[in-house]
Amino acid sequence: MDKPARNGKVDLLKFLFSIIVIIYHFDNAVKYPFEIFTRGYIGVEFFFVTSGFLFAKSLSKYTYQKETLISNSVGFMKKKFLSFFPYHFFFFAATFIYAWINYGWTFQKGFAQFFRSIPDLLMLRMSGISNLPLLGHEWYISAMLIVMFLLTPFAIKYRKAFLLYLCPILCVGLLGILYHQKHDLDFVSQWMLICPAGILRAAAELSLGCLCYVFHEKGTLNKVPKALLILAEVFLYALIIFYALGTLNSFKQFNDYTMLFLAAPAVLISFSDRSSVRFLNNRFVYFLGKLSFPIYLSQIFIRQILAPLPFPSYALHTTVYVVCVIAVSLLCILVMDNLQKLR
Repeated sequence: MDKPARNGKVDLLKFLFSIIVIIYHFDNAVKYPFEIFTRGYIGVEFFFVTSGFLFAKSLSKYTYQKETLISNSVGFMKKKFLSFFPYHFFFFAATFIYAWINYGWTFQKGFAQFFRSIPDLLMLRMSGISNLPLLGHEWYISAMLIVMFLLTPFAIKYRKAFLLYLCPILCVGLLGILYHQKHDLDFVSQWMLICPAGILRAAAELSLGCLCYVFHEKGTLNKVPKALLILAEVFLYALIIFYALGTLNSFKQFNDYTMLFLAAPAVLISFSDRSSVRFLNNRFVYFLGKLSFPIYLSQIFIRQILAPLPFPSYALHTTVYVVCVIAVSLLCILVMDNLQKLR
């Protein structure tokens, strides 16, 4: 049987963790006696590790040639940038229009704000130049693109040294710096060394994902029984989700860094052919994976509108929020995909 082009299990996990992240951010914006995901930001770690794995996998297709190194590196990043940009542009435009109306900008001020927000438009807010706070959640996309842009030429030219030498150094070294500053990973904008903390977080966790690909490439899990792999996978993700819920707060041995290093073997197992679950490899689950990115992008735009509104209960408020985020995300895919087809 042919291997499926996509991994349905990973797509389903992307959707699940995107919902966890947006509920966490919504909880921080509304005032209710309790929250569901008090540590829901930990879902970003799953996305970074997964992105690092796919980054290493994609670059494995490139053969180093001196004459084509720069063109291959630029071509790879151009493809990555353009895969994100249409959906990002949809929500940048929606957020900017909302801010213009909400803050009562004049025509002149609106245009001035637009030109100052060009770094946000180009997904470069983590460069340190940003003018649109309502796009703060896009730090993840910006940090990932910046780090990949810096690492891609080295990953192509010095593939073995990059994976076996540089990635462990970046992972352990940068996480050590972050841990020294704060014992959790929930800080992004604080300026450290020559860049925001989010850049260091992205570099460390993308490197961890690359290391996962090294083990995958070596076939580390090939001899492990499938039932044992699936059991371990479910257990690891359950721990991460319980941690996101805040139910493990009483256990001092669990912290953000513990969850990050639990996410690595979980992602490795999820990408293993040995743990494949065939019924998840279908178009609906693949679409959920595709939907996860617009969901992540739309969250603050929808939150700004819904959070101030009165609701009789937290459950109803959160449910309406999630439904609206998904609905707007579907609209985004419908509009932007059709525009790209027309182009």
